[in-house]
Amino acid sequence: MMDLTPSIDEHSDDPIYVQLYRYIRREMAEERITAGVKLPSVRQLAARLGISRTPVALAYDQLQAEGYVRSVPRSGLYTEHLPSGGVDTQGIGRAVQPEREHAEQGSKSEFVRAGKGIDAGKNHPQFEIDFGYGTVDWSRFPAASWRKQLNRCLQPDDGRLFRYGELAGEPELREQIASYLHRTRGVRCHPDSIVIGAGTYQSLDLVLQLIGETDKSLRIASEEAVNEGVKRLFARHQAEVTPSKLESDGISTERLNDYAVQAIYVTPSHQFPVGMTLSAPKRMKLLQWASSCGAFIIENDYDGEFRYTGRPIPALQAMDDNGRVAYIGTFSRALTPSFRLSYAVLPPALMERFLLGHHSYDQLASPLLQQAMGLFMESGGFGSHMRAMRALYQRKRDVLLQALRESFDIGGRVKLIGEHSGLHLLLSFDHEKSGEGSCSEEKLIDQAAQAGIRVYPVSHYWFREEDAPRSTVMIGFGGLTEQEIAEGIRRLSDVWTNIY
Repeated sequence: MMDLTPSIDEHSDDPIYVQLYRYIRREMAEERITAGVKLPSVRQLAARLGISRTPVALAYDQLQAEGYVRSVPRSGLYTEHLPSGGVDTQGIGRAVQPEREHAEQGSKSEFVRAGKGIDAGKNHPQFEIDFGYGTVDWSRFPAASWRKQLNRCLQPDDGRLFRYGELAGEPELREQIASYLHRTRGVRCHPDSIVIGAGTYQSLDLVLQLIGETDKSLRIASEEAVNEGVKRLFARHQAEVTPSKLESDGISTERLNDYAVQAIYVTPSHQFPVGMTLSAPKRMKLLQWASSCGAFIIENDYDGEFRYTGRPIPALQAMDDNGRVAYIGTFSRALTPSFRLSYAVLPPALMERFLLGHHSYDQLASPLLQQAMGLFMESGGFGSHMRAMRALYQRKRDVLLQALRESFDIGGRVKLIGEHSGLHLLLSFDHEKSGEGSCSEEKLIDQAAQAGIRVYPVSHYWFREEDAPRSTVMIGFGGLTEQEIAEGIRRLSDVWTNIY
């Protein structure tokens, strides 16, 4: 069974069922949904999109009536084979302009460890519970399924996987990534526009090389707060960085036209570290700006799969009709950081530079791991694992939220930030009511450490620390058990009572 990630416009003149119907027909016509694929059930798709079952049922009924899908008793709906030449994707309802052929269809030609925070790599036995933001629940790693696929790779007929591999990565994995990203994040790309990397920072390094290859000085606009590794990469490229203010709905777009830059760096699905989602109007404004001035948008979708409230939000790249978005993703949060597997979806202009060799990129990701990952995705194991992990992390997040609300004045003197997605949130205290310095970032962290609890600062993620929120700490939950989460918050409540 495949996931579907259509963009639903509740303000459109077209009913939701018409939008769903057209979306599925168009995806079939453009062969992004192939024949014989099982569609999600009415209940599953309605729950995923956060809508009622009625429009989903109506869309499916129309598709079945026109012969695009067939019903298999006690199994579900499956897509039919379409004749060559495509179909009319306008279908029913009012006429609209057909979607522009995506530009990429014709383009075939951690400096810091994830656990993160200051001194994250050191061993601190005094910390009994560590709310590290980059940790994952490795106990749920599907070892048996992974071992099976890896064994298949170790017995190849021609020994291809024992050689260096292709510079852009193994074709089979790129195929699977293109399909997966389209189903789950709405990303539109051809496998030939994907370059596999050995971690997010290697992929970002490549994108920065390709953007800056025509100019000695790299000029970048960026969210005002970014990961430490991103900062260091900007410094390595000697980039002139223009920080842009973060607002409740993402990066400020007020001064876009004042930026004389080649690219802008954003984390639109779950801003790091603050956690907000970039609003639809700002997404449109960013895309229009990039198209009009010839700049690129670097989209880091580091944990976009983990959203717990509302319908799934497609990636920014899914809205890009002009080839301006370079999309970066990773398997570190989905599986384990130790595999060092990431990917960059390059727009045509950057892919052309890559093929011309305008970079110093080397393929550092193991061909064996790449092939095993491709087989794992093809078998359906990865999709099943992701659904299980999404449910697991949602349970952990819910335990965390419940514990916080029982222990602190949430919504009053204590505020939660970024709790709707990802594997971390921010806890912000009202320092004005508490007295100057009484609940500073440093004091909160020190008090927590005395109780054997590790929480993390946020101020050092800002380009200008004076702009960072005060009395705010980061709490991650992915690598902890539900019992550890509840116990950790209980201890924090005990030691923080007197300072908030």
